Formats: sequence, C-alpha cells, structure tokens
Amino acid sequence: MKLAAAQILSSNACIMQGLANDPVKRNEHFKKYNINASTFDEAYIRANGEAYLDYLEEQVREAANWKIDLLLFPEFCFQPGVAAGVHPTIPLNPNARADALRVFTWSGKLFTKWLRRQAKATGMLIAAASFTVRAGKIYNTGLLVDEHGELALRYEKVHLPFDEKQTVEFGRKYNIADTRLGKIGFAICYDMQYPEDIACLAMQGVQIILHPSGGYTGPGEPADMGQQRLRVRAADAHAALVYACFAKDNTGCRESCVIAPNGEVKACVTGTDVGFAVGEVEFGIKHPISGAPAATPDWIALRRAHRRPQTYRSLIAQ
Repeated sequence: MKLAAAQILSSNACIMQGLANDPVKRNEHFKKYNINASTFDEAYIRANGEAYLDYLEEQVREAANWKIDLLLFPEFCFQPGVAAGVHPTIPLNPNARADALRVFTWSGKLFTKWLRRQAKATGMLIAAASFTVRAGKIYNTGLLVDEHGELALRYEKVHLPFDEKQTVEFGRKYNIADTRLGKIGFAICYDMQYPEDIACLAMQGVQIILHPSGGYTGPGEPADMGQQRLRVRAADAHAALVYACFAKDNTGCRESCVIAPNGEVKACVTGTDVGFAVGEVEFGIKHPISGAPAATPDWIALRRAHRRPQTYRSLIAQ
C-alpha cells in the first residue's frame, strides 16, 4: 500500500508570505491572530481559515495524482488562530477562554466536514490533527476519515507539553480504527516521547501509526535523534509509521517521512522543503529466526509471546 505524509505551509506561514517583509503589516496580523490578545479579530481569523482550506485542497488534489492510499497532514493542520502569549504592550483578552471555545468549535466542525468531503472525493484515507471542542473542552484531536467520507477515528492527544496544558484537555485512551488498510492509531507530536504510548497501540494490533507533529527532535539531542526515535518506535510496534510536519518555519526539524514496520525509512522530504513523502509498505512479512526449527514462530510473534506483563507494574506505581 502507498502511504504519504504532506509537508506543507502552515496557515500562519501562508499569511506571512502574503505580507512579504512589511513589519507593520506582520505586527497587525499577529495582533488579530492571537485569541489571547484584546486586539483579537474573529472575522479576520475566519476569513483566513476559509482561504487556507483552498490551499489544503490543492495539496489533496496533488496527492491524489500519486494514487495514494492514505494521506497524513501535520499537527495543528487547520488552526486559523492561536491562543498564545501576548506582548507586554498589548492588553489581555478578558474573554479569551470563551472566544477560544467558540473559534475552535467553528474550526473543528468546518475542518472535519472538509476532511470528509476530500476523502470521499478522492477515495483516499485522509488524516490530520487539529483543535476540536467536545463537551465544552478543547482537545488536540487526531481525525481519520475513510474512503467513504466517514469519520473512522477520533483520538484526543494524551501527552501534553507545558504550553498546550494552558488551553487543551488531556485525552484518556489509545483508541484505534479498523480500516481497509488495517488497524490505524495516532501518536500526536509529544506522544512519541513515551514508548508506553506506542506499546498501548501495539497491544491492540496497530499496523499504521499516524504521527502528525510540530517537530521531533528534543532539546540537547543530536539532529538525527528524532528520526531514529521514529524508526525504533515503528520497529518496536512492528507497524508502519507516517510522520507529517510543517515546512519552512522556526519550530525545528522537518523531514516528514514514511517508515516501514522494520524501521526502514521508505520516503522522506528533504529538509524544510514543501512536498510529499510517499512510500510503499508491506504487512505480514515473516521474520524467521536463523537456526531455529521451521515450526518456530517468527521473530515478531516470538517477541510478543515472551512478554512478562506481571513484571511491568512499576510503570504505573507513580
């Protein structure tokens, strides 16, 4: 099957391109774009969000030309406004929480409908992560839509870094979807730092791990550590892994990629370029153990059979 990660421009990057290098216009943009600022402009956010969907639709059409089975977009894929820190010269928005709930309710519903329409039109499975609202709370949500335009999976990010905790609620379960391509689950950005997250997906038989992210190398790590981590996580779960990140911004390493269940990098977008990592992966490949009798289970089955969960209790002791 053919899996793809889209390395694209963010909504903010698209707007900034249109403003060229005009510092006055860029400053005005940020004042309108930030929900936490008293200068926040909801009409501006909605207009730019709707325009950005046109850009995303161009990416879907291009991906469809590759005859792709599954397409993954980055984390915060459709985020037409932010709830961020405010410059000391700008007063805070006293209604920021209510405004954020309203904006992300609108954007979450609009983006979900858009995903469903695109998947049905192209016959691809399409996935992304963005803010949605459920029961009055904001979640960083993984959305997977199948080839019929049906929402196959909604996953709420479990592990939240310090900045997200200010706005976003923790998810509480590692749910997966059973699709025509196999069993699919999400590990959104910071989730990937926790091997327990991937182990929970593996125990449910996950075959494809979707990793929309804002970057993958941590402070103090070598530049290639992020990709090495992804390769190990894929091999540990014996699952394909698709990683999608934005291009050309200031949040660190890009290099969106597709990784096979054995940890091999099948495709990668070089550096900070805009493009698609398109890789073909196979499932069900047996891995015999050298020198073992023919009846011996393959390496993956044997490794799972030798688990000793009764010894793992210290992982949940604190």
